[in-house]
Amino acid sequence: MRNIFMTTMVFFLGAAIVANAAESLAGSIKTVQGNCSVRRGTETIAATAGFHLLERDVLTTGSDGHVGAIMHDGTRLSLGPNTELSIDKFVYNPSDGKFALLLKLGRGMLAYVSGKIASFSPEAVKVQTPVGLIGLRGTKFVVGLDLPGGSL
Repeated sequence: MRNIFMTTMVFFLGAAIVANAAESLAGSIKTVQGNCSVRRGTETIAATAGFHLLERDVLTTGSDGHVGAIMHDGTRLSLGPNTELSIDKFVYNPSDGKFALLLKLGRGMLAYVSGKIASFSPEAVKVQTPVGLIGLRGTKFVVGLDLPGGSL
């Protein structure tokens, strides 16, 4: 009886860990050209197609870099050369009515096409830059920053 109890506890603990990991998934990289990386905490990882993005990841492109990513809600992001973009907050939980997308553009160029978060809650989508905050009023936009020393 004790073995059954322990096996059941291990199973539910493992399921909870997997569910928590799935909730933190923000999106994935679809295309990469040139020098591109993802900074996750103190680790820097080469960006590759299929790489899973998490909340708080920072995407960086070099002078020859381009990255295309799709977020879990269908939001599409395209980064040009010399770009630094942080996924500061990503919440997509339609069953609970919870939505949030906060991107921080430190430098470079971002093309954005909205997904379901913007459909359900346009005020929940924001792009912060060193010179201002972009609130969503449509479905797509392009923003470029050329700031000396611009960084997240």
